Amino acid sequence: MKLSIVTPTFNESPNIVPLISSLRGALGEIDYEILVVDDNSPDLTWSVAEGMSSADPRIRVLRRMQNPGLGAAVIDGFRAARGEAVACIDADLQHDPSILPQMLAVLSRGSAVVVGSRYVAGGGTQRWSMVRRLESWIATKVAQLVLGVKLKDPMSGYFMLWRRDFCAVQNDLNGNGFKILLEILARLRPSAVKEVPYTFGPRSAGQSKLSGRVVLEYLKQVCRLFAIGRQFPERFIKFSIVGGLGVVVNLAIMALLIGPGRVQDWRASAMASLAANLHNYVLNNLWTFSERSHRGRQLLVKGYFSYLSMSALGLAITTAVYAGLTWGLTRFLQLPPQLPGSIEPIRLVCQLVAILLGLVANYELNKTITWPEEGNMGFQRVIEKLKRKVSVKEFHRSAKGAEGREA
Repeated sequence: MKLSIVTPTFNESPNIVPLISSLRGALGEIDYEILVVDDNSPDLTWSVAEGMSSADPRIRVLRRMQNPGLGAAVIDGFRAARGEAVACIDADLQHDPSILPQMLAVLSRGSAVVVGSRYVAGGGTQRWSMVRRLESWIATKVAQLVLGVKLKDPMSGYFMLWRRDFCAVQNDLNGNGFKILLEILARLRPSAVKEVPYTFGPRSAGQSKLSGRVVLEYLKQVCRLFAIGRQFPERFIKFSIVGGLGVVVNLAIMALLIGPGRVQDWRASAMASLAANLHNYVLNNLWTFSERSHRGRQLLVKGYFSYLSMSALGLAITTAVYAGLTWGLTRFLQLPPQLPGSIEPIRLVCQLVAILLGLVANYELNKTITWPEEGNMGFQRVIEKLKRKVSVKEFHRSAKGAEGREA
């Protein structure tokens, strides 16, 4: 058998018949099976699917009685699948089945994982509010920057891979994660991942599974994969150590400045932060990026201002992510803006994710701009390019002025 399509379900009885009908129409002559993996739905989704399977042997039903959850259901479905390739598609009719043959063709041409994507050229979403778009953007950026995922749509629940590759990592997968695709990518580390565009449709029946609990599960999954699933480069570890030492320097200078009779206002914090930032730049220049270090007074000055700018941008990213996460959780959980002390840990988790995201962003920005590899676009080249653009604009402006005077 060529392809197994796994659809995890819970209370999707109105959708299961149209989903299977659309899958049949899309797959045509492909040798396939449809495996409905249901978490013992109270609305008897599993019973509806079993009724269809009695008339079509290509439809199978796996009724799960324990360990409920989307990720665990997908894992169990892939384990029970018989096809050479396995695909995951939601039962809410928001994933477009018509791209499955294209996804299988891309997989057969050498890809390890193929993802149905809303965010590559040709993809899109229907009837999403600005709030929903912001939520998706934040979740996507967290996955891309914290976990290093290169996909445009890492939050997709619509994907396909070879079953042999799944079997190689199945024992390492954690089914508690909200996004099983992230779990598979972190464990499999595929060399070739492709995205196929599709338009994400509106839910036609049933209720969305997105909730405050789901958001918290996602944050927990990101932190876990960040901690145990990513192999950090030595340079990143050095950069993080320097940052930790900078915190010590910042606090030590702050303690000296705010003693009795000394600076007591915001200037103490500003001076301590600038001193720590200078300390971090010097140490990173001598140690973290030693083979690309800035030498000479002019380069050192330019390098420091580049580092200062990139650090400010990293701080802005941290602040924005924290604000977005806390706003989203307050909305989902319907909490007051000022949370009671008993649930303040939620804000701490948000801050932890924001700090990790800011750290990775700070590292990537400085690696690319402040200490670029030879031939890459560094801070000096950015400034020179901007100067050239300004010069060209001034030339055209002067030329137009001369033409006007001649006329």
